[in-house]
Amino acid sequence: MRTRNGIRTAAAAVLAAAVLTLGATACSSGGGHDEDAAGKDPGTATAPATAPTGTAPVATPGTGGLTTLADGPRKDAFLAAVRAVDPALAADPDRALANGRTQCKRIATDPETADHLTAERFGSPDHPLTDAQGAAINSALKLTLCRP
Repeated sequence: MRTRNGIRTAAAAVLAAAVLTLGATACSSGGGHDEDAAGKDPGTATAPATAPTGTAPVATPGTGGLTTLADGPRKDAFLAAVRAVDPALAADPDRALANGRTQCKRIATDPETADHLTAERFGSPDHPLTDAQGAAINSALKLTLCRP
């Protein structure tokens, strides 16, 4: 068990990891305006060389805002945040992601008990989590996997 200050530190680390990961990917995606626009009329648009791959997150109706984004920055940010709460929780990334996706529905439908339920979902009898740890995971979920 961690102390209250330890939980606050973990929660801050969770939020920082999510923000840094999402911010870094936002800055590196398609920002080459100087190179692309050099010598071109600003009113002239060019078609992309390839069609979009369809990897943008799409919220599925009835899933509490759960995105269908399977890979990418949101997944990585969520796993980094879970590791900040407790590294053992991300030892099996597929399980952590499945738990997170399931928890997105719970956050949307039962916010009063979501922190406790997250602690139960991610913890185990041999590795119990506190409600504060559940809250830190939920904060990361709201910024990553649960975002539409």
